[in-house]
Amino acid sequence: MPYPVQRSRTPRHLGAALLTAALVLGCASGTQVAYDRVQINLPFVGKRHVAVAALDLRASLKNGEHDANVTGSVRTDAQTASPVATASGAAFADDVSEVIARGLGRSGYRVDRLTPAGSLSEAQVFAELEGTGATHLVLLVIREWQTLTFQNTEVRYDLTLEIRNPAGALQAESDRRGSDQLAPAHSDSEDARERASQSALEQKLNLLFAEPRVVAAFQREL
Repeated sequence: MPYPVQRSRTPRHLGAALLTAALVLGCASGTQVAYDRVQINLPFVGKRHVAVAALDLRASLKNGEHDANVTGSVRTDAQTASPVATASGAAFADDVSEVIARGLGRSGYRVDRLTPAGSLSEAQVFAELEGTGATHLVLLVIREWQTLTFQNTEVRYDLTLEIRNPAGALQAESDRRGSDQLAPAHSDSEDARERASQSALEQKLNLLFAEPRVVAAFQREL
């Protein structure tokens, strides 16, 4: 079952030429990952009204190196690399917020999902979340996520989950950051690399939501 409510309150302002180029490169090389199909399993249930957003603060976006849908690269040799893009064509942050909203909906929550512009600050995004009237404001801040494949695949990540009440007070926070080397077999085929990348995101999100303070926040009124 899909989550009950999905709202997009702020459109993303992406450079059309850059986005098209990234998608064409991704399609041509077949290097796409369907992150939006990831399923997470949350260790709690509830019926409260929650608002969800993800904010992408990756340095590669801020400096214009990559567009918002690019999530890594695949090298065929030391000089040649192709970008890895989201299969949906959407910004990576939008794929991730879709996954979180769907997981919360499956756990019984009434969900508003927002897709804020990447130029907004965390405070501005929380202001938009507050506007939904939800009791639990959920923001995932993405400071790093990229998969780098040559012979093996490495996943670099820096993710922070924040839960606030309608007044904006922080109620719970969890984070995961580091670099994981995936098994060499994951670089043998595009399908295997995609599954490994999806599994990595699933694992990180499950761990973020399994933090005891996060679980407690979802199980009480804020």
